[in-house]
Amino acid sequence: MRRRSLILFSLLTACSARPVDSDCDGMCQPAGPRFPGVGECKQGVCTPTYAECSAMGDVSTCAEACEAQGSSCVANGCGGFTYRIFYNMTFCEDPGIDGVEYERECDEPIDWQVNEAVKCCCEQE
Repeated sequence: MRRRSLILFSLLTACSARPVDSDCDGMCQPAGPRFPGVGECKQGVCTPTYAECSAMGDVSTCAEACEAQGSSCVANGCGGFTYRIFYNMTFCEDPGIDGVEYERECDEPIDWQVNEAVKCCCEQE
């Protein structure tokens, strides 16, 4: 019976979208299947993830955005990117819209152009 359970667990693990890692006790906030490794549990620690949306009028850098959410920015720490930018807050809050990814330092000004919302790469604490 134990062997059958072990085989079943192995099959379920092999078929899952993300590897099963019980060391983080479900505390990580994964960014989703389109962002592998972002916000997932790796060796018992949650990797950086994209934080909540921030509005252009509230922050000018990702260091500010992460600090406002009680965390620290991680330059290029989310799959090689520091932030994702969105045309407006509605698009930013829609999990089906990815936004445009940027490689930047945390204290560099966000390149807003015509956009109004951003998700910055922050530590999970």
